[in-house]
Amino acid sequence: MIIMILENVPTGLRGEVSRWLLEPQAGVFVGHLSARVRDKLWDKACQAKKAGSVLQIWSTNNEQRFKMRMYGEGSRRIIENEGLQLIKIPHDLDKLAKGSVIKARLQKLAKDPVSG
Repeated sequence: MIIMILENVPTGLRGEVSRWLLEPQAGVFVGHLSARVRDKLWDKACQAKKAGSVLQIWSTNNEQRFKMRMYGEGSRRIIENEGLQLIKIPHDLDKLAKGSVIKARLQKLAKDPVSG
């Protein structure tokens, strides 16, 4: 199983990835690929991402049962802690948002933090 999340990338890249994986939600792709195709798709996405980011998660035989890698300036970061891969949401998320949907959500929360 493989999951790819493309954030703020050109629509052409999303179209290319959709040839190999299903897109159940905008920018989120799932499917099953061989390791070779997964790596080739990763290389292609990293080269074509422009200002966005690419996150790839796939099943493997380790303690977490999956592995992750990220490339580009996304809204989150992968960190390693005692051999585990974790996701960190930076404190300066507002600066990283750069006009994206996340920035709009942060502005909405700032106006009305109760209803979100």
